[in-house]
Amino acid sequence: MTKKDKLQKVQIDKYAQQQLSILKSLSAAHKIKLPGRLLHLCVWIGLTCTGIFFSSSLGLGIFLLGILNYVILLGFRIKNNIQSHLRISTGANDLDIEWPTFSIIFPLKGEDAVIHETIKSIQALDYPISLLEVLIVIEESDLLTQHSLSQVNLPDYFKVLLIPALPPYTKGRALLYALEAVNGKYLTVYDAESRPEPMQLKKAALCLLKNDEEICCQAKIRISNKSQNWITRNFATEYFEWYEQHLYKLSDKSLPFGLGGNSFFISKENLLKAGAWDPFNVTEDVDLSVRLTRIGVKFRIFDSYTDENCPETLVNWLNQRTRWNKGLFITQLVHLRKTFLNKEFGLKGWFSFWLRMCCGTLLPFYNIYITAYILFHYNQFWFSHLLSIGLWILFGINLSISLVINAINYRKLNIRQSIFITLSDVFRYLFLQILAGFTSFWEYFTAPLKWNKTVHVETDLTFDKSSKLAIVN
Repeated sequence: MTKKDKLQKVQIDKYAQQQLSILKSLSAAHKIKLPGRLLHLCVWIGLTCTGIFFSSSLGLGIFLLGILNYVILLGFRIKNNIQSHLRISTGANDLDIEWPTFSIIFPLKGEDAVIHETIKSIQALDYPISLLEVLIVIEESDLLTQHSLSQVNLPDYFKVLLIPALPPYTKGRALLYALEAVNGKYLTVYDAESRPEPMQLKKAALCLLKNDEEICCQAKIRISNKSQNWITRNFATEYFEWYEQHLYKLSDKSLPFGLGGNSFFISKENLLKAGAWDPFNVTEDVDLSVRLTRIGVKFRIFDSYTDENCPETLVNWLNQRTRWNKGLFITQLVHLRKTFLNKEFGLKGWFSFWLRMCCGTLLPFYNIYITAYILFHYNQFWFSHLLSIGLWILFGINLSISLVINAINYRKLNIRQSIFITLSDVFRYLFLQILAGFTSFWEYFTAPLKWNKTVHVETDLTFDKSSKLAIVN
């Protein structure tokens, strides 16, 4: 069978094909092909085996790099929690200015009643309706979401776009369809469970209009179900550290950072100039961040909140985190080398953007390698015992520091837990993160385009499959 015959057999979405010609080597499609994935697997296995065989030279070097990797990740967390950052308030009063037009893209898949509250939140935005449009994107085969929307009276500025159910089945592909229909000067994306504060668009407009340079403004994401269980408590702490501390530091220093999947605000012109979204990457937000930085767009965090629920079950959390980790790894394969010494990143910006991400990606490899190294050589070398003891000491330090940081941030988030429960939270969440690292590598090798959907609400909603939704084009 020829390559042309294979393409005809597996029909690819037209916008995905178009993006391949636009992004060229910057598309993840070139890094997820089977030969490349097999090569990376062989390199991983080869390094592990070679390191164990040459244990006192190369093997020891890899072991020490693994220790350094752990220390760097711990150092990032400490640094984020001891530094204070400048807070720039963006007022949003009705000033005598000409408000720009905004388009809100609202991609949905397999959603039910959870979207009703999001639609209410979008309608409650304090912004001239005449300057707004909301583009809801749904696959033609998604009868659940269509039925859920049919129960809501959508205003005239809401438009529903039905797109074909074709691979790749990613959020990036849905966003590309909406981009074709966008009429606003600026645009943003909201997810199914996003609850933006009413003044968010005006704050974003002022953030965009008050800056002379080309920028993209990111609102803060806040977890609303933070007190539900130990998973949501840890997740809320992660987001608090990321949006309230880490991103402010980078924003203050005009350093690049990874955008969130929603509540970022960018001009359509800059988005198109950067190549828009890559439908072959399951973390299209970070991939877009890289390409926006490459064309000189600066990122700013601003004082506005979008509330959302985080996964509350083990399976749901693992599915989401696996997708994130897998996409981050693929993004590194695509962009890491190409952005080195890029003038828009700068050397400091390159390290601040990639170092933490790369260290997180390497964790599964080092976890397996270090464990195997200790097991094979525990009694062989005089330094093996020292290495083992050093690891346990580092593990204890990590748990202790994480316990203190979590306890402090729990208090800031008004989460009341005993010190023993907090320690249990830290230990269990660390185990979950290790598990997510392994599953993300496994999915990269077996199913790089698999979209592990985040389930927002469990429901027993039943509906008539013959029901239809009125579509506005």
